[in-house]
Amino acid sequence: MSDLGDLQSRKLDLATRAAWLYYIDGATQDEIATQFDISRQSVQRLIAMAVSERVIEFRIQSPVAECTALAQQLRQRYGLSICEVVPNGLHDPLGAVGLAAAQILETQFGQRGSGVFGFSTGRTLLRMVREISARSRPELKMVSIVGNAARDGCVSPFEIAMRLADKLGAKCYPLQMPVLAATVEHCEALKSQPVHKLLREMVETARAVYVGVSDVTWGSPIQQDGFVLESEMRYLIENGAIGEIAAWPYDKDGRILQNDYTDRLPGFRPDRLARFVPVVGVAAGQRKIMPIRAALKGDLLSGLITDEQTAAALLEQP
Repeated sequence: MSDLGDLQSRKLDLATRAAWLYYIDGATQDEIATQFDISRQSVQRLIAMAVSERVIEFRIQSPVAECTALAQQLRQRYGLSICEVVPNGLHDPLGAVGLAAAQILETQFGQRGSGVFGFSTGRTLLRMVREISARSRPELKMVSIVGNAARDGCVSPFEIAMRLADKLGAKCYPLQMPVLAATVEHCEALKSQPVHKLLREMVETARAVYVGVSDVTWGSPIQQDGFVLESEMRYLIENGAIGEIAAWPYDKDGRILQNDYTDRLPGFRPDRLARFVPVVGVAAGQRKIMPIRAALKGDLLSGLITDEQTAAALLEQP
């Protein structure tokens, strides 16, 4: 190891010790400064370093009363089996939602029953993966419900199943196909492959399927990440699409569109998966309110993890 790397390692070790004394042992910053023979400001920087380097993890055990009330109202209105509402994040809106999803998912990991979990892709789900504790779970199976490749063959940077399986040492079953096939014939050929049937049957036995929920508007993620062309985005909007789950577009009533675009999607439809397993949406933000509401209205979701502001907006209108 280089001298610079060795110095950084020792500093991180010191930061870990300082964070343990502060958060676990209950020592004050002045007490830690005296023990380490450094200034109080240096202790503050060490603790901040431990947090930024993710040496420590936070778990909030006491539910916020207002968030709990909002979650209960959403459960009752939409018949949700899983619903978690977290306080609004000031600097990192996705962080709190991702953490809440991670906590629920980790609880499910330890329960009896199916060890299969399904995932779409997305930025908020990626935050969930980052919050999952890196504990070996070779008995679990992570299945992707959406193709993992863009038009040029590049794997999506927001692919979830592979990232999570790698972190947990779990088995991974990616849908190694394009998100959107070039033609209907190509899509049918992909779906005729034995592996497609295997993954579909597997995900239909999942403990739960976690999905991102996105809007379908100019500049939305599905276009931003190169999965649809400008002409295809225009086609979807003109056909009434206001949201998408796992690349499947749906209208304001939560009905999956039936058109040339959807005929080229080899991934698994969320409305059909919802007949067999809980489909949990992990999403929050102003742009997500309309698509989440439509997805709940159309029974595309049986669970929701979101933030306080989004939950309140969802309850404002029937």
